[in-house]
Amino acid sequence: MIDLIAIAALGLIGIIGFVALVFLDAIFLWIGTKFAGIDKASFGKAIIGVSIMIVLSAILGSLLGPLGVLGIILSFIVTLWAVKSLYGTSWGKAFLALILAFVAFIVLSVVLLALLGVGFSNLGIF
Repeated sequence: MIDLIAIAALGLIGIIGFVALVFLDAIFLWIGTKFAGIDKASFGKAIIGVSIMIVLSAILGSLLGPLGVLGIILSFIVTLWAVKSLYGTSWGKAFLALILAFVAFIVLSVVLLALLGVGFSNLGIF
């Protein structure tokens, strides 16, 4: 018989993980917008921006996934437009904010993996 408590616990863990993901990604986007010099940068807008980007990513990933690299490029352009529109900034500052957010995420990921004792060879990258 299906254990309803286990299913509810998995659902709760999924919700907690999703909220943690939104807040963590919002921190990176907020850092990126601050370093890019966007005037209207706030953590609240970063949370809204990340939520919008998650929804766009899910929709565009399913629609443009079969296009391969072209789908990735189109998805990035739409994400760039979303950041540009949300913050009312230029294309260049929106691009810089997204790139800085990505770099901050990669740096933190590498640091956390190193602290946990996981090397690149364990990830199958090299």
